[in-house]
Amino acid sequence: MSNSTDDAAAQQYDVLASFLGFTAATLAANANQAAIATSRQGAKEKMMRLSRQQFMDLSTDVTDEIKRRIADVKDVPFLPLSDLYLPKRNQARQKLATLPAPKFKELATDIFWDLERRFPGAAQQYSGGVAPAGPRSAVENVAPLSSMVAGGGRGVEGISPETVDRLRNEYESRIEALQNKIVQMEKDHRTAREEQQRSYDLTISDQSARMQDLEGNHSRLKDDYLKLKNKFDALQDDYNNQQQIASDIRTEATNLLEEIKSLTHKNEELSAQLAAKARQSIIATVGVAAADAAVEDSGVLDKMRLQAYYDAVDNLLQASKSKTPTSVLVAMKSIVIACKNITEDAELYESNNNISAESRDSLEAIKNNLSNSLTELMGAAKSHATNYGSVAPGVLEAAVDGLSSTVGDLVRGLKEALGMPAGSGYEIDELKDYLEKQTDLIVQAIQSLLNSMRQNQTFGPDFTATVSSISTIVTSIVQVSGITMSKPSAAGFRVRGLEILADLKESSGKIGELGANLVAQPSSKALKQRIASSSYEIAKFVKELISLIEQ
Repeated sequence: MSNSTDDAAAQQYDVLASFLGFTAATLAANANQAAIATSRQGAKEKMMRLSRQQFMDLSTDVTDEIKRRIADVKDVPFLPLSDLYLPKRNQARQKLATLPAPKFKELATDIFWDLERRFPGAAQQYSGGVAPAGPRSAVENVAPLSSMVAGGGRGVEGISPETVDRLRNEYESRIEALQNKIVQMEKDHRTAREEQQRSYDLTISDQSARMQDLEGNHSRLKDDYLKLKNKFDALQDDYNNQQQIASDIRTEATNLLEEIKSLTHKNEELSAQLAAKARQSIIATVGVAAADAAVEDSGVLDKMRLQAYYDAVDNLLQASKSKTPTSVLVAMKSIVIACKNITEDAELYESNNNISAESRDSLEAIKNNLSNSLTELMGAAKSHATNYGSVAPGVLEAAVDGLSSTVGDLVRGLKEALGMPAGSGYEIDELKDYLEKQTDLIVQAIQSLLNSMRQNQTFGPDFTATVSSISTIVTSIVQVSGITMSKPSAAGFRVRGLEILADLKESSGKIGELGANLVAQPSSKALKQRIASSSYEIAKFVKELISLIEQ
């Protein structure tokens, strides 16, 4: 034991002796302390099991509490906390203040006697080097007894040397067993702490792994959420765009319906005008002058034949405006019969009259034109009946106009064969009006043609009918304008006018050939460009012809 520990024990011994009222004299006179110790034997045994350090800590705490109680400071109701001690010891020190005075005195007494047992030097210092007289207890005097036995085997009053040896051996065995038990408990405690620490480490490791997994899942879910959000935003934008497009389409469709209604009304007016013009053309061709009477008198082209043709044309134009498109086929049958009768009368005239070979060739060419014009009209009527609504406006009317013009050519050819003057045809102003109306039909047909090429990948009967309608209109323009160009009033622009008509005829043939090629090669961009170019040339030549006449 170090000197500092001995000094601390001596100081605590003095404080305890003073608190308990012991002096050297009273301690020497207290020969009956063994009996007192025996009455509290259980408490003392517990105290004896404490290690020296544990006992010194308890002695220090009790001594500090004695000093606090003696000082009796109201602001210090218990021992203050100290950073030098563990929290558990600080709590134990504070609990000393809760012990009543008798209980606290008993505790101090037990510590006092065990302190004397553990540190005999402290008692000797207090008594001036002389140990207290009389035994205090058998347990407490183990050290003094041992020294006495070792010194010469002298016994203590009331206790034999054998008893002293036996007590010493018992206590030493008990102390050794307690120390072994403490060592084992410390070992068990250390093992338990290590196992608990390992368990904590495993738990922390598992929790860290779970936390990492959760963080990874959270990160993935966050990424998925952002992707879904971006996708949703994109879909929302597409939906809004589609809604806007749908709204625009509805608006455009409404406008188109209104425009279609307006165009339908204009088309009906134009058709009526064309029908009236066709009637006028036939009447003007047939005429009511003496020349017509001469034809009738010869037994050729009875006026009733021409009237039948006029009535059939009128019925066809009326049927084209009905809600039953196929009704044009019935009216077409009447036109075929009327044209057949006219042709038969013309052939009868040729066989019954001596006409020149030149006139016969001219009449044969006119009859061939009549057959071709009739075929074109039949094709236009068939397209109107089977593809109603998709055929360009004015196709049927243009075909009728072309056929009527050819009938007029036949009548004029017969008159010329008889030596009669030819039919007057259109005057310059009338031709201008006629060309303007035909220009509207050509423009509509060209627009329909260009739209079909832009929107379709394949081209069928509708496309062919549109191309044919353009050729029909151009043929009619060339025939009608050619008659007017032969008049003296057209001498000023006849040369240029005939050149334009030749260009028109060439462009018409070209667009027909290109249209047939495009049907066979629908993906050819070059053919589409050439068709568009030919269409613009036709429109340009017609406009140039009108400008020429206006001069």
